[in-house]
Amino acid sequence: MKLFKKLKTYFISYAISYTLASLMLSLTSLYANINTSANVWLLNAELNLVCFIIAVLMLLTDWIADPSGDCRITPLSSILGFFDVALPVFCLGGPVFGWFDLLSEEILYPLCIITAVYLATLLLFIINGKLTEKAINRRINERKEMMKNEQNNRG
Repeated sequence: MKLFKKLKTYFISYAISYTLASLMLSLTSLYANINTSANVWLLNAELNLVCFIIAVLMLLTDWIADPSGDCRITPLSSILGFFDVALPVFCLGGPVFGWFDLLSEEILYPLCIITAVYLATLLLFIINGKLTEKAINRRINERKEMMKNEQNNRG
């Protein structure tokens, strides 16, 4: 059950990060001199592959760092997660896909995008965790109240 929950979590992370990265690239290409219209299908396939590899790396890193499978967000998991994102972007995006030149100031562009996408995705997971926690606590309190009322009605 924990494996399914973990796979679901990282699939959602993959979908969110791919969507956010696509939106950011689309918006920034309006203002920057970025040639994304040349082969949009290829760019999307490359971006999709990078986001998938990121999700797999995060799953593996999380599994190694926390074999209990609780999917807790800790400072260490956040730092490792950022490196899980940066590694495929800088190893595939620059040298293999030619998105940017690793040895120039162009490296700031992907660094800003991966930082923004990572932080936005992390924030969404934190908000979702807090909302889920509130919903669970509310249901527990409702059950306690219901049991208390049942005991009062009996006695």
